[in-house]
Amino acid sequence: PEPDQFLDNDWDEKNDGSLELTKKAHIQVKAYYDNFPSIDDVTNDTRQEVKQAKAFTDSILQNLPSGNVTERATACHVLKNLLEAQNIQCLFYDSKHGKDLRDSSGILAEIDSKERPFVLKLNNCKGLGGSMGPKTEHGALRLSRILLDALEKNESHPVIEDVRKRLSEAHRTNKENISVKSIYVGSFNVAYTVKDWTPDAVESLPELEKNLKDKFEQFVAAKIHPLLCRPAFDISFFDKQGNKTFSDSYETHQVGPPGKTQTYISPAGWTRYGLKVLDKYSNGNNWLHPFQDPRNWYRAFHGTGHASADDFNKSKQSFDQQYASVDALGSIYKTGFRSARVAAFGAGVYCSPDPKFPEKGYVGVVQCDTQQGKKKFKCMLQVAVNPDGVRIATDKEIWVVPNPEDIRPYGILIKEA
Repeated sequence: PEPDQFLDNDWDEKNDGSLELTKKAHIQVKAYYDNFPSIDDVTNDTRQEVKQAKAFTDSILQNLPSGNVTERATACHVLKNLLEAQNIQCLFYDSKHGKDLRDSSGILAEIDSKERPFVLKLNNCKGLGGSMGPKTEHGALRLSRILLDALEKNESHPVIEDVRKRLSEAHRTNKENISVKSIYVGSFNVAYTVKDWTPDAVESLPELEKNLKDKFEQFVAAKIHPLLCRPAFDISFFDKQGNKTFSDSYETHQVGPPGKTQTYISPAGWTRYGLKVLDKYSNGNNWLHPFQDPRNWYRAFHGTGHASADDFNKSKQSFDQQYASVDALGSIYKTGFRSARVAAFGAGVYCSPDPKFPEKGYVGVVQCDTQQGKKKFKCMLQVAVNPDGVRIATDKEIWVVPNPEDIRPYGILIKEA
């Protein structure tokens, strides 16, 4: 690693790259992790708004829905059953009436992912790995790049190793079980996963927060991935502005930055419940709105099934290590060339720009009791994908997004199976 005194040198665009793009990348990552709830949010069930949300959830789910996909109650039951299939319990609340919890709709594309990180926020990194830490914004950006480069190359770095050691002690686990996934500025933030941590361990979170404060003098806050606990969804997240029943005819539009556009195909025959995502992210709304703004992200569709080791013709051990976060859409291909696809693109969230593609047996099917008897509903997510954060296959039917901050759900698509 570079000595501390060199970190705060003036930024050199020739050697350090674009300062604007570097800042943009950190803002992007921060916008994603800022939506995680704090440990206190998760563990404090005595708060009045949590009690109200529990009662509100019961009031929605205790009655059978009509079974009409255009009615909100049906959509709530479908979402609840979709999450229950993953052993995830959820809460609903209504922010329009002052009951404001932290909405978790932004992570719906990660239902199948095992990559569910914690986030540790520190004032700075002083003392970690013997470092005095940077004193300027340029220094913080430069250090984070050094650390991220070490992570990408799987190389050791004193700061990272010290962080992992302290985290392992706070979690009371072996250091080998701690994996640092990302480091970003806005103070000093570390996103990390803990091997084999399950929602059953949620009762230990208050002790974990105390341990983190003991191990890190610069402690500010600790956050947790919503799917590691009990995600909450704003019932008003079914944003009327984004709700739509699509006609049976497919429409196509070009979306994305000039010279790099991709074709958006409307999901004919589906009903979309628009998620309340405008003003949700700190870097503005142009990624989604207005439609066909040159800063729009690409549009795609994400299935809600599971990938398995067999889908990739891999042993269970190999699959867990290499493909733990690969979505079921990757399993559409025949075994003979699935492996090539996965090897070419690596782990990530898989999606398709063609709404017909995931329907070939790989869209999640949810069964619900309704006033019309048992019904089955197909369900997939409409997502926006960062043009700078997606890898596209040569046949263009399947995309992979390596980093979760580069894919944002903005609608739940439902239709009868």
